[in-house]
Amino acid sequence: MLTLQIRRLLTELLLRGPMPRSQLAANVGINPSTVTRLTQQLIDARYLREGEALIEKRQPGRRAIELHLCADEHFVIGIAINAYQQTVAVANLTGTVLARREVSRSWSPDPRASLSALATAAREALSECGIALDQVVATGVACAGQVDPTGRRVESSPDIGWFQIPVAEWLEASLGPPVFVETMQNALNSTECAFGAAAGTRSSLLVSVALGIGSSLIVDGKVVRARSQTLASMGHMPVAGVEALCNCGRRGCLNTVASGYAVLRRLGSAEGYERPQQHSPALASRLFEVLACAASDSTIAYELERAGEQLGEALKSSIVIASPERIALSGPVAQMESYQQGVRQALSPNERDPFGWDGELTVVSTRLEDAAARLALHRQVFLAEMQA
Repeated sequence: MLTLQIRRLLTELLLRGPMPRSQLAANVGINPSTVTRLTQQLIDARYLREGEALIEKRQPGRRAIELHLCADEHFVIGIAINAYQQTVAVANLTGTVLARREVSRSWSPDPRASLSALATAAREALSECGIALDQVVATGVACAGQVDPTGRRVESSPDIGWFQIPVAEWLEASLGPPVFVETMQNALNSTECAFGAAAGTRSSLLVSVALGIGSSLIVDGKVVRARSQTLASMGHMPVAGVEALCNCGRRGCLNTVASGYAVLRRLGSAEGYERPQQHSPALASRLFEVLACAASDSTIAYELERAGEQLGEALKSSIVIASPERIALSGPVAQMESYQQGVRQALSPNERDPFGWDGELTVVSTRLEDAAARLALHRQVFLAEMQA
């Protein structure tokens, strides 16, 4: 396990690039002699290498050696698991993905068999890159559903039929390195804010839209974790005047008007729920078929825009409470231009709300397995300030 001081040094080099020891010490506020000792340890462990000799500005004639991350000596595995995909990625120390493997997913699979297939795919991807398993420092898993606070188990994921599954324990038994499990939304949000497109952002709300709606909130650099993940899910936020039954058993949830399921129901491609139940597995494939036609079908585009407006209206309440610097949209539905248009329209100034919202609204296109790989780096190698 890397110490906090070492992780600070590595994070500084990741975010700011190569620099000499003197600059590194000044930037992180660690005694220069300590930095010299720690960086030598990192060189010996092949996390760092020495580069060009530079003349320090304040000390003419004195040469300083730049330190560089050894990008291709240590690696991580990223695994994405949801209703649409099971994918493995191998990435280097900077998060650059070197290989991917798709794993066929059948509905209601045996969790142990599914994780075994993913571990096999990971070993194949490592072999393709000529990477030994002992060069892997960690595995990150971004999974649909609810994850326990320790990041070890999937507590409940109805969309893939997993309940109380010790994902980390089973994958560690198969692969060896430490495994960190996180929800899809938290994995995307935390890694984007740590060293993605939103690096440095301290407050971020991410909303993913697929069949249902999930969310992740970061405040002051830390993921906010609720007492009850079910109650905290944005998809189950009540919407005034809506009486449709949600698959959770409540009436008027945001999922019934702003999700992929809501779009399918309005198009007549899905029936309304009469009792609490899981989404039918067939709906996932049906949703992708509908989204593929959105650009050429005005009816689909209209329903997507309408659903986006409903999400935008709901976001107004979240903005008042959380005051995020940034709102990020992710997921297959949120990638649709007409859906984004609806969200932006709802957040724009209008007669009821002359101010609107002037914060940053972005669409995250990062692949889920890439976020899982960065999660492993975030938790095992670099600073994990946003980990609760």
